[in-house]
Amino acid sequence: MAIQALSTRPARGAALMAQTFGIPIPPPAELRMEDYRANSLNQPPRFRDALRTGVVLLGTGVILPTVQAARITATLGFDWAFIDAEHTPMSPDLMTDLIKTINYYSEGATAAVVRVPTHSHEWMTWALDAGAAAIILPHTETAEQARKAVSNARFGPIGDRSFPPFSQVYGFTDGTPDNKPLLEVYNDNAAIIMQIESDLGAKNAEAIAAVQGIDGIMVGTVDLRLSMRLPMSFGGPEPEFIAAVDAIETAAKRNNLSLIAFGMGPMLEAKARKGYTGLMIAADMLALISGQTAGLTAGRNLMKALREEEKEEKERSTNGVVAQGL
Repeated sequence: MAIQALSTRPARGAALMAQTFGIPIPPPAELRMEDYRANSLNQPPRFRDALRTGVVLLGTGVILPTVQAARITATLGFDWAFIDAEHTPMSPDLMTDLIKTINYYSEGATAAVVRVPTHSHEWMTWALDAGAAAIILPHTETAEQARKAVSNARFGPIGDRSFPPFSQVYGFTDGTPDNKPLLEVYNDNAAIIMQIESDLGAKNAEAIAAVQGIDGIMVGTVDLRLSMRLPMSFGGPEPEFIAAVDAIETAAKRNNLSLIAFGMGPMLEAKARKGYTGLMIAADMLALISGQTAGLTAGRNLMKALREEEKEEKERSTNGVVAQGL
């Protein structure tokens, strides 16, 4: 008996336990990232094409350096997952495992985006070889840095990335659309994003954004402020800070590059209205903190209310006994 292909993905979750624990089920994504997956989940998805749609892609941070947490994150329906290898100590093996966990456990519905720790070619190629949808290069300050990054991340004739002989299981995970050369799939699918987060980077934003082969600019406002000797914050009213952010955003838009940033809480609407199309709106560590403290707060408030109720009941009983005695 032939098995008919499903036109839509069957439901993977049930409502009963989610309702029991008060877990909200998000509405469907505006853009189905499954439609941008490669032939194999071992390869990078067509993240460059997804960015070019202009749809706001909502991401979450994979901050906890554990595959167990990434397995949960991968199933929740975010468009992309931000693996922070810059500020989370991890080995290349763990980074690779996190990328593959996101790819496979999400079944291609969530793209793995890695902020590598440095501009050295090793971390870039390890991430891309593992199937990362994009790499983010932190602390980009000059056009020369950006050109070097593109060269390290792209195979020839575009760049000088070395062929990875052991990244695929030949005959099983290296299939491509219309037998397109595998290295072209890597070049065409994975995005390269420069993070500008310093005063010098802001001054060079136009030159950086004009480098061929870049797909997006991530704006790092906290480090930008620190480099300008301003108080630590995600934003601020200082004219020089506002001008620096505007220079970065203008350069990205002028060169048709996607704008990426953190977009938690009230930052989300403001950045979406400014044209950002890649926004990290949550993080596993923050969810762990907020979820547990919310439960603890609710529990302690309930215990306090019950104690007050019990105290009032005792007072009513005592007053009743006294009244009867009179």
